[in-house]
Amino acid sequence: MGETTSRNSNVTPPRAPKISQLPKIRKDFTVQELKEFDGNPPDGRILLAINGRVYDVTKGRRFYGPGGPYAAFGGRDVSRDLATLSVTNANMEGYDDLSDLSSKERDSVQEWELQFKKTYEYVGCLLKPGEEPANYSDHEDYSQQVDSNTNDKPSDSTASTGKLKDD
Repeated sequence: MGETTSRNSNVTPPRAPKISQLPKIRKDFTVQELKEFDGNPPDGRILLAINGRVYDVTKGRRFYGPGGPYAAFGGRDVSRDLATLSVTNANMEGYDDLSDLSSKERDSVQEWELQFKKTYEYVGCLLKPGEEPANYSDHEDYSQQVDSNTNDKPSDSTASTGKLKDD
């Protein structure tokens, strides 16, 4: 007779690595690339963008991961959602320049971004269509160098000098 497996076998489904096992990443993302980081396998990492910046929110898996109350935020730009306090924009495709937000909504996005900046690891920028990614150095912490009031990202010259163009 052939070998069968029972429902009570000791086989466990594969799990995403523990947060501490995930290597830190530093790169810029297109909207399409960001979608891959919604908390699902292969690595379970959760990234989201706010105000043009990408943060690793994997340590907030219970909120942003699959089954969490804000799972719709994983792998997306959540700026408009937070500005309008709505998740109805979850199916929005493409880059959102937020140009139609009111000044109150823009202020709200900046306040939310400050909270993410304090709590989560900065990864890189959300690229506008046609924009090239920055050349990040493994030895620099760009989260401290990117001005929180602009959508600027370190330029290629920043990677070698450690300073922004306007310094």
